[in-house]
Amino acid sequence: MADPPSSPPLFRSFWMGGYEGADHVNGRGEPLHMRRDNGHERNAEADYAALARFGIRTIRESVGWRVSTDGRGRLDLGAVARMARLAERHGLQVIWTLQHYGHPPGVDLFGPGFVAQFADFCGAAARALKDIGGPAPVFQPMNEISFLSWAAATTDLIHPYRAGTSTQGYDLKCRLVEATLAGCDAIWAEAPDARMVHTDPAIHVAPATPDAATVDAAAALTAEQFQAWDMLAGRTEPGLGGSLRYLDVIGINYYHSSQWLHPGNAALPWHLGDPRRRPLHEVLADIWRRYGRPLFVAETGHVGDGRAQWVEDIAQAVLRCQVDSIPLEGVCLYPLVDRCDWEEPTRWHRSALWDVRGSQAAAADGPVPPDRTLNRPFADCLLRWQRLAPAPDVDAALRTLADPPSPFDADSRSIRLATRPMTTLIVFSHLRWNVACERPRQLLSRLAGRFGIVFVEEPVPNAERAVLERLQPCAGVEVLRPHVTGSAGGFHDDHLPTVQALLADYLERHALDDYWLWFCTPMAVPLAAGLVPGGIVYDCVDDLAAFRQAPQQLLQRENMLFRLADLVFAGGQSLYESRRDRHADVHCLPSSVDAAHFSRPAGTDALARAPEPAAQANLAGPRIGYFGAIDERVDLGLIRRLAADRPGWQLVMVGPVVGIDPAALPQAANIHWLGQQDHADLPAFVAGWDVCLLPFALDESTRFLSPTQTLEYMAAGKPIVGTPVRDVVTSHGAIVRIAGTPEAFVSACEQALAQPPEARAAEQRLREAALARTSWNRTAARMADLIEARDAARLAAAQADAVVSGPPPMTPAAAVA
Repeated sequence: MADPPSSPPLFRSFWMGGYEGADHVNGRGEPLHMRRDNGHERNAEADYAALARFGIRTIRESVGWRVSTDGRGRLDLGAVARMARLAERHGLQVIWTLQHYGHPPGVDLFGPGFVAQFADFCGAAARALKDIGGPAPVFQPMNEISFLSWAAATTDLIHPYRAGTSTQGYDLKCRLVEATLAGCDAIWAEAPDARMVHTDPAIHVAPATPDAATVDAAAALTAEQFQAWDMLAGRTEPGLGGSLRYLDVIGINYYHSSQWLHPGNAALPWHLGDPRRRPLHEVLADIWRRYGRPLFVAETGHVGDGRAQWVEDIAQAVLRCQVDSIPLEGVCLYPLVDRCDWEEPTRWHRSALWDVRGSQAAAADGPVPPDRTLNRPFADCLLRWQRLAPAPDVDAALRTLADPPSPFDADSRSIRLATRPMTTLIVFSHLRWNVACERPRQLLSRLAGRFGIVFVEEPVPNAERAVLERLQPCAGVEVLRPHVTGSAGGFHDDHLPTVQALLADYLERHALDDYWLWFCTPMAVPLAAGLVPGGIVYDCVDDLAAFRQAPQQLLQRENMLFRLADLVFAGGQSLYESRRDRHADVHCLPSSVDAAHFSRPAGTDALARAPEPAAQANLAGPRIGYFGAIDERVDLGLIRRLAADRPGWQLVMVGPVVGIDPAALPQAANIHWLGQQDHADLPAFVAGWDVCLLPFALDESTRFLSPTQTLEYMAAGKPIVGTPVRDVVTSHGAIVRIAGTPEAFVSACEQALAQPPEARAAEQRLREAALARTSWNRTAARMADLIEARDAARLAAAQADAVVSGPPPMTPAAAVA
């Protein structure tokens, strides 16, 4: 007996793409027209033609209620109909979003006439589009009911800014569902065969602490994602008129920030492999089992260098769904063409398959120049995975999951887990893993895709007995924290025998014999005694010997480390120039930036956007801010002078006080020492600042300084004022306002505050160009390549030695003994 015929697929292609079309009034009162601002409305023909090479035949577009209504309140769908005909010419199926957050003037979301007005709009749009593009048109009456109700009723992100209570947000959600139901009826009256899509963010909220109250609260927040779908299906609020017929097709929108902690809203870092994150295929399985309706990923994507790796993770989730019998209709990559920020239109997210120069947004008339730039790592990864996901069958899906395509290549610059046995990097650091998200943590969390990482922190003194604490902060990384009985700080000589014994026991228990040593500080170099590594790395980031309280042995141990090291990485240009004559293989690899963390994406990412930190929420403006260590390198006299000269400015200083007397900090009514803050909260602090500072003293301690804050401030889109630290001047002097005297520093801050919009936009383009040239992924990839090349040369030499014997190389044990 023949198998029954299967139903035709809902979409023309599994892999789809969407174009940004938000048209609401933003928090500044500025009306948005996203498909115009990125040139897509005028460049639709070329944009559609470019999809052919990727086999994308289903796209998402927005009608836009506000932008389709003229000044006299009349609906004008001419531009939309033109785009529909162009899509039809290119064989594209369009999922039409009718309301993309915006609504015309005179329409009140909370008013009694809203439901009828929305239904009329939906009917008119369906009437204009139903006969273009083939049978069974696909409509989404309202984009993201849950997000819109939250943003419009409880924040100042979207008009009408009714910042109130969660109850008010729930009431608006009910109103929007009622309007959507009426909109569906109006569409079906015009196009009885139309399919209805309803999208909302899929989220996971993890408890920050294990107590029952927090666990229950986090679970309740996670469950809120189902409210709108439950209402549409008639499961809750039956008076609205919902039924399963209306819940036709479910679309989930999913981004890296769709998972966060409660309380606090701190994001669960995707790129660091936070173990508290929930796999996407499990999130999709919950929704499928709850509703049993056709399901697809309606929006997903990432920013910057993470785009390719994100697609890889999404593709593997598709295969997991196949294995778990979770039917998935497709994945929509969003956006296809880059978008500017809702709140800062001069900022571009670098989140799309095609990047766009920000200057294009300013062209109001005339043809759009063909300045789309294909992101090659994203494109290559997409083409690779389109051949594999979805798989022909479950067995093929399992084979691909067990042996994925080459996860690391020169184009993608992404670091992923390899299937071969990995060399281990044993890292000795004076910085604790969980205290600051500085260079070691940024690099090593990424290198964990190609190496096992054992991160040895400096000892914790004053313990009752010696013990080795073990932590696993993210995938592929194990932190070893030695607790010692002595009272001295750091890698002190008194502690070294104890730490050596604890480490030797760990290596024996885990049978680790293929490893490299990586030193972040020369003070730990005696721990190399007795070890036989494949090689040694010295990651030299600071001239630690120039610090006032530097240990006396530091210079001696650094000299020893230069003799032992196979590779030396310098964390800045001036540091590289000072070290390149001391070793044969020194590489300039400056610190980079996690741009996605510090930027402020629009759209559904705003769900996880942290609120204004309480520590600065009540501070008036303008706010002039700094984050980082408050140590001898910060010019406290400059801070005192800045506060005295401009008492109306609020100086916000975020960071731990290190190595100096807290009593030495200048005190004034407008200086706010906020102490160390969680790395996850820093973007929320910076978002509230008007100018960011690099207020460093000019002395021996900053002679080779290459401040990581520079790029982080840039990623946040903020103007920067700094003292003439050499690496800042040479690398970023065109972006950072450099001031060598207190008077000039005050003046530079005033200029930054008074910057006109045109200059602000031009400066933002410079920031974006600087950020495009660097990333932690690229830096980590370069380091990994250098280590693996050295390892390969070592193995080749060992094989040659088996034929022609020679004297053994000097080992760390021999050198240190």
